[in-house]
Amino acid sequence: MSFFIHQRSNGSPVAAAQWFPGQHLTGVADESPSHPGGDGLLPSPPHAYLITPQGRFTLFAGDWVITEPEGRMHVCHDHLFRQNYLPAEEQEELRKSILLAK
Repeated sequence: MSFFIHQRSNGSPVAAAQWFPGQHLTGVADESPSHPGGDGLLPSPPHAYLITPQGRFTLFAGDWVITEPEGRMHVCHDHLFRQNYLPAEEQEELRKSILLAK
């Protein structure tokens, strides 16, 4: 289980955990039901559901569960997560390098 603290580009800290099948995360129901297909039942891609007051959101392997400071949770696909979030340490290094350049 990998837990990281990341900061958004605006500097607000968030807690984030990347989900993979078989991994237990708070608020996540791990399900991989079968669905009809072709000659019979074919397994669906491994997935889970993040259960929140706003509804049920599907997670696929590698997606991130993000918890905002106020406790609101949501799902983010890996490629979008990597575009919009930085590890807290990298955010601080970037801020320092910008200040030193001035």
